[in-house]
Amino acid sequence: MSLARGALDRDATVRACQAEMSRLAHLLKVPCCLYVSDDDSVFVLDAADPAGRTVRVWPRMAIEVSTAGQAMLAGRPAEQKNEWSADLQRIISKARALGYAASYGDPLAVATSVLDGEGAVVGALCCQFDAAGTHPDKLHEAGQMIREAARRASHHLGVTQRLNEQIIAQRPKFNFEGKVHDTGRDYVGESPSWCEVTGRLWWLDVLAPALRWLDLKTGESGRTLLKGLTGGLALTSGPELLLTGENGLSLFNPVTDQQTPLTDPEAHRPENRFNTVGVDPKQRMWAGTMPLDNLEKPGTLYRIHPDLMTEIIVPEIYLPKNTVFSHDCRYAYLTEQDPGARCAVLVAYELGEDGLPVARRELLHGTDAQGQPAGLTIDAEDCLWVAMRGGWSVIRLDAEGKQLAHHPLPVPMPTALTFGGPDLASLFVTSTYLRLPPGYNDIAPLSGRLIELRPGVTGRAPVRVSLEKP
Repeated sequence: MSLARGALDRDATVRACQAEMSRLAHLLKVPCCLYVSDDDSVFVLDAADPAGRTVRVWPRMAIEVSTAGQAMLAGRPAEQKNEWSADLQRIISKARALGYAASYGDPLAVATSVLDGEGAVVGALCCQFDAAGTHPDKLHEAGQMIREAARRASHHLGVTQRLNEQIIAQRPKFNFEGKVHDTGRDYVGESPSWCEVTGRLWWLDVLAPALRWLDLKTGESGRTLLKGLTGGLALTSGPELLLTGENGLSLFNPVTDQQTPLTDPEAHRPENRFNTVGVDPKQRMWAGTMPLDNLEKPGTLYRIHPDLMTEIIVPEIYLPKNTVFSHDCRYAYLTEQDPGARCAVLVAYELGEDGLPVARRELLHGTDAQGQPAGLTIDAEDCLWVAMRGGWSVIRLDAEGKQLAHHPLPVPMPTALTFGGPDLASLFVTSTYLRLPPGYNDIAPLSGRLIELRPGVTGRAPVRVSLEKP
């Protein structure tokens, strides 16, 4: 009976995936396979070949070393990660965040899991590419297509969960007068912060994961790989940088490359990670959490004091990020997701004497035409600067949400921004090249690069945290 039920379940999985495999094989012009797992290995249950070959040998592989197996592991409960090696944990966390697993060996491969109606992993769609003829950037375009195909197949098996999708506005026609720095492409650039002591701009590549830096005087740049997905960065009163991410809060010493854990308020929620961090004028850190898999599930917004005492500000909030504060600390601004309207919202929180919210006001809702509010910074005049993800631009708003300026960019997906440079008159903008529709790597080849504007106003130096180390 058990064998019969297993055969019926796999037959249903094949039926749900066959049309998607044929479509992917035709569009990508490579074989597309449906893998399933058997104990600690994976094997091909069905395949579609654009060349029409009916016989092909696909070897059985260990689940942890195959791209399809890694995609299936990424769909399993996050509690299992303690059973994996540190290297495998990094691979699986990245696959969860992307929505697909990718390998860059020979051959190149990309895969994503297929779920049944109860949310259990029943297989993975996987495509392999010739390493000699495929640029790695194309792998991520294929990843988007395979992820969508797996979602449709999962829908046939009873899955109804939605993803946070990105719609790209039409590219504007303009002459870009800013500067694009030669620092390489980031998967997802985030959390830029100017340090006047070192003369460096620091930022993160969330999914590498890596700490990035640019010396504005020499033009030299670099990167250091980090432990776990990392979304938030803040300066401290010492040489260390405060980081927030998959493993909570930590201190990173850029001289020694040593990363020291501090605290993790959500150690009991391995399916979540911390995103960005903002520091108020009294050195209290606002940091929110989000699901690793980027699905529409709530996180929590915390306030963490320099002595690491932690308070919950908002117990359930969707994708909170990029908190900035007015000069008098009467208002906090951040972006969050509205799951009902399916858009990002720029929110202003009025703060009481204790620095906690007493009122909430929505300033800006994202639209397909304008883009979605993402990264935030605030200038010396207490005006907000907003990176419009999907909108090819950054905009300037007053405290009431009225638009004062619009600066088009050569990238559709700006992610975060900050003022920097000795005069604090440069606006640095990070970006991403992931989750772009097919063909957009050719339309917007600068996606993922660091951009510098001179907008005609100055910013404020970031607040440094004087941590009381345990």
